[in-house]
Amino acid sequence: MTEEPETPRRLHPATLAIRFLERLPQFVLGLPAIAYFSTDLDFGMLLLIALAGLVISMLSAWIWWRRFSYETADGQLVIESGVFSRNRRTIPFDRIQDVSLEQSLLAPPPLFAMGPPRLLVFGLFNFSLVFLAILGGTSQYAGSFMPFDFAQPEYWIGNEAATLLALVSIGAALFFAGALLMVGMAAGVVRTFLKDYGFRLTRTESGLRRERGLFTRTDVVIPLKRLQAAIVSTGLVRRHFGWQGLALQSLGSDGKAGTHHDAAPFARRAELEPIFAEMAMKLPPPRERFVSVSRRSPWHRAVLPALALIATAIISGSLQPELLIVVALGALTVAPIIWLEWRARGYLLDGDTLFVRRGVTKPQTTILPLPKIQSITVRQSLLQRAFGLASLLIGTAGAPRMAPLAIPDLERGAALALRDTLLEPAP
Repeated sequence: MTEEPETPRRLHPATLAIRFLERLPQFVLGLPAIAYFSTDLDFGMLLLIALAGLVISMLSAWIWWRRFSYETADGQLVIESGVFSRNRRTIPFDRIQDVSLEQSLLAPPPLFAMGPPRLLVFGLFNFSLVFLAILGGTSQYAGSFMPFDFAQPEYWIGNEAATLLALVSIGAALFFAGALLMVGMAAGVVRTFLKDYGFRLTRTESGLRRERGLFTRTDVVIPLKRLQAAIVSTGLVRRHFGWQGLALQSLGSDGKAGTHHDAAPFARRAELEPIFAEMAMKLPPPRERFVSVSRRSPWHRAVLPALALIATAIISGSLQPELLIVVALGALTVAPIIWLEWRARGYLLDGDTLFVRRGVTKPQTTILPLPKIQSITVRQSLLQRAFGLASLLIGTAGAPRMAPLAIPDLERGAALALRDTLLEPAP
């Protein structure tokens, strides 16, 4: 018997207020930039522009709300959205992988959680200078309304002291660098608290449930059967303190992060063990067990930078010979980077799991169960063919199409052998 189609429904009217509040921070942060490029406008005109922006934001939120509807009929969910380009998405009920809404008086103990002390340490490692542009625009705008230039040292300490200040410019530069460091760390702490406040990862009947956020609270359930791979990452500094992060690649999207879900963004290795046990995956082994890519890889990757440096040396040598010093410094910088990148790359096949390691400033290891592999491509560029090398590109469901998992610069024979091994059917 066919179900009677329902009248299309709209979202709750409170969605309008939520959408407006979500856009408000972006609008407020953009005001200093508007002021910076509009120094000729008076305060009244800037206020009028700000009010017009608020009205436009509210109007666009209302139009989006009016044009979004959903209904359930004939065993399927139908969603229509779009203002200028209408989209109609039909999802059969039997294709929905997981729907979860939970609220318990006694919450189960989390697999992983981060309290304020952990968030504070995490934020210090999340160095960011995003607020400097805002402060610069604000100071530029505020300065146009003041009868003096507060940024000039002469106003505060006099011409004689300003001359003395110029003599200690090195100390001033160090002080400025320290100020930048403090601002960057403070910005990192604020951003971390806004994003990850109340972070909890718990086990549900179908998967892993993650809750986080200070103002915008998100509650995501990641079904275990849709997990494709795990990614353990660290940083150039944080790895020396034993901190790691865990992200999970699945078929579902996690907003701007795509199909990568943060499961434990700042954890110790021991804290990752229960999460990997629930996923039935293996933790990355020690670095010594990994197989490095070909020793010809650094020479292959040095060809194009060397040609660029040679061309620069020829041109600068004929125009301005002293620039050859810059070219020499460039060569001394590029060579160690290429070597470090080669040292950072490696792979390991351990039973039914493939581990792929890469990254210098942000080392990360991908843990890929072999049954999750969708495709394998052996690729050779012109330069790789000259060096007898090949890259192995491994496709998985949910991975970015433009950035598949790659093991570059293997010996061609080794790449073909590894491909055949990975594609062998499980016993």
